[in-house]
Amino acid sequence: MRVRHALLALGLLPGLSLPLAAAELSAEQRLERLERRVAKITDLTLAQDTLREENRRLRGDIETLQHELEQLRRKQRDIYLDLDQRLSQRAGGSDGGVSAAAPPSGAGETPEQAPAGPAPAPSRVVDSAKMQQDYDAAYALLAPQVRRYGEAAKAFDAFIQKYPQSRLTPNAYYWLGESYYVSQKNRESLAAFERLISDYPGDAKVPGALYKIGRIQASTGDKKQAIATFERLLKDFPDAPAAGLGRDQLTQLKKGR
Repeated sequence: MRVRHALLALGLLPGLSLPLAAAELSAEQRLERLERRVAKITDLTLAQDTLREENRRLRGDIETLQHELEQLRRKQRDIYLDLDQRLSQRAGGSDGGVSAAAPPSGAGETPEQAPAGPAPAPSRVVDSAKMQQDYDAAYALLAPQVRRYGEAAKAFDAFIQKYPQSRLTPNAYYWLGESYYVSQKNRESLAAFERLISDYPGDAKVPGALYKIGRIQASTGDKKQAIATFERLLKDFPDAPAAGLGRDQLTQLKKGR
């Protein structure tokens, strides 16, 4: 063995050095291959970390957009409520909520009583001034600068329970539905609007209630029923201010079929 190494050192056995050189080259190749694999794994790990960070950022963006969308929806409903109140003031009187069909209250009005018939019991006598005060207090909670919709809903519901036969009861049902509508409580809102339509079919607030029902149906994906509701609004109340709004909604729904 010593002789072999000596001969290799002297260059006398050049052929014997080739297998050793080839073996060394293969080891280097294997090392380079291993290094390339490690580098690829490192690149993949970095890419995975980048994707994770991007996903976290996108989730944050989505949550921000959802929050902004919710704010825009609430703002839109606030704006619509303000517009609705202004229209009601023009159509129904200075109190902003009394229907055009409601009889005007004269100066020095006496306490409201039940329609003609047997004399009502004392407990059924309604103080018109107090009734109007309670109604105005509930309505004031809907003002744009107040926007206490939850309290407004409770106040209108209490008003209806206290004055079930009042000339203001249809209006109270309407604004009860509005209070729920702007709070996105669609089921409660529908119930109030439907009660108004069923109990007071000839009231001036019915067209507006039909319009709101159609809007709720459309927003919840019930386009077929929404179209039927808007068509009913246009058929039964073609001259009502809400009919123009309903016509626009009906056109959009039919385009989106």
